[in-house]
Amino acid sequence: MDKEKEKGQTEITAYLDRIEELEDGSAKAVFLVEEEEDEFREFVLPADFLPEDTGEGEYLTIKISRDQDKTDKALDEARRLVVSD
Repeated sequence: MDKEKEKGQTEITAYLDRIEELEDGSAKAVFLVEEEEDEFREFVLPADFLPEDTGEGEYLTIKISRDQDKTDKALDEARRLVVSD
């Protein structure tokens, strides 16, 4: 798998295999990520997450980052709710 990991962030290079139109008028983007030689993992995202003018057959870099500030705030709020009950 073409994947880079850092603390709190992952980058994945994925092949946009196809964009499928759905009955409700939306579309989904179907990606392939190589696991090992000739073995692929498929995953799907809403097509409206794609950059403008992206088309089938392109390789995209997908970055997933931890939002530590939001996580900390959510934990603080959860602790506050538990303590106040």
